[in-house]
Amino acid sequence: MPTNVAYPKASMEVSSGSISRWLVADGEEVSEGQIIFEVENDKAVIEIEASANGIIRELVPEGVEVEVGDKVAAIFAEDDVSASAKTPEMAVSTGTAAQEPAPPKPVVEKPALSRPRRGPNPTPLARRLASIEGLVLDGVQGTGPRGRVQKVDVLSMIAKQTAPAIRPSPPAQSIVEQAKPTTPAAELHARWLHRGDGCPVVLLHGFSGDLGNWRGFLAGTRQRWPVLALDLPGHGKSPLVSPPTLDAIAAMVEETLYANGVDDCVLAGHSFGAAVAARMAARRQVGVRGLCLFAPAGLTPTVNSSFTQGILQARSASSLRPWLETLVHDASKISETFVRVTEEQRQNQALTQSMQAIGETFFADGTQCFSIRQDLADVRHPIRVVFGRQDEVLPFSSTIALPGHAALHALDRCGHMPHLEHPDLSFRILDELWHSVR
Repeated sequence: MPTNVAYPKASMEVSSGSISRWLVADGEEVSEGQIIFEVENDKAVIEIEASANGIIRELVPEGVEVEVGDKVAAIFAEDDVSASAKTPEMAVSTGTAAQEPAPPKPVVEKPALSRPRRGPNPTPLARRLASIEGLVLDGVQGTGPRGRVQKVDVLSMIAKQTAPAIRPSPPAQSIVEQAKPTTPAAELHARWLHRGDGCPVVLLHGFSGDLGNWRGFLAGTRQRWPVLALDLPGHGKSPLVSPPTLDAIAAMVEETLYANGVDDCVLAGHSFGAAVAARMAARRQVGVRGLCLFAPAGLTPTVNSSFTQGILQARSASSLRPWLETLVHDASKISETFVRVTEEQRQNQALTQSMQAIGETFFADGTQCFSIRQDLADVRHPIRVVFGRQDEVLPFSSTIALPGHAALHALDRCGHMPHLEHPDLSFRILDELWHSVR
């Protein structure tokens, strides 16, 4: 029996829709996990993967309205393809003489399932770059996993074109700059914490922190994957700006990943950084293979407003320590170095004011003024959520808002920083996620 391909639920509000673009052709071989078509909702383009290996047929045309769950194609295994290709037997006449059977058709050798076919689907950035330059990516074998076409492959194609074949670009603007989303400031401060092999892990810190918050988490580990950590806007060494929306912050992070050559990644974020990671995954401007979220913000409106304000108002080590200890269940996890570094940051008035402006935007009136619930519901990639049962900044009860496909790791004797209080377990969860999607 063939495997039916159903039209997905693109958002919680709609019960029907249409395919905006098929990425495979009728009769083409597909493999499980390959992106085969796209649908659009009011937020983003959603890529749908094949759930089986075989030959895809019976494609519903683009633009035709169908109900969620309706069949839009079928994937036939090798035996199914043989059966479906047979000519129906001629009916036997009801007269006294039976019709003479039709002469047998010549046997045509079936092509092997390993026959050449179009190259794997490009990453979102590679697709945008190709679209800008009018390049066709069908048949291109990329350098990414399983031959996926990446940004570097498209840039290589552009470089090989003769001058007349390349569409003129605006003066002093590169092809990568054309593809970047409009952002309120330049790219963010980023640092490679580890140069490994394979798909990189991108780390996004929480509100009032910086990329240095991850160093203790990675200390003593033996990860093989590359690690890129960023300072969010208005934090650390990044531009001291206060973007007005979560999408604007996500766009700045995406721009920074483009600049660092990251097309596909596993996103790991803490608290507010986890909310940014979830929004990025839903936006699909970067190829996000998986999400590892530590105490993610944005699940419910509730937040400890005393903390979000007090952590920025305190200036001295003695006034900072009580607020920093609010982050953890075990106060001994807050080292003197942690306190001293935070104290030094508070001496930078411009930095502190920038973080206060972000707090006033996203945590106004003691409320989380943003939500990632729909973002997580829309994400099809693996999601791991690590949350401390004794979290005093965001309530553990907010995890009830997680979608069913998100795996929750509830840690006892753990506050708002699971990766600091339980680094070994947190690292193992992230490492297992990386190995499952690399």
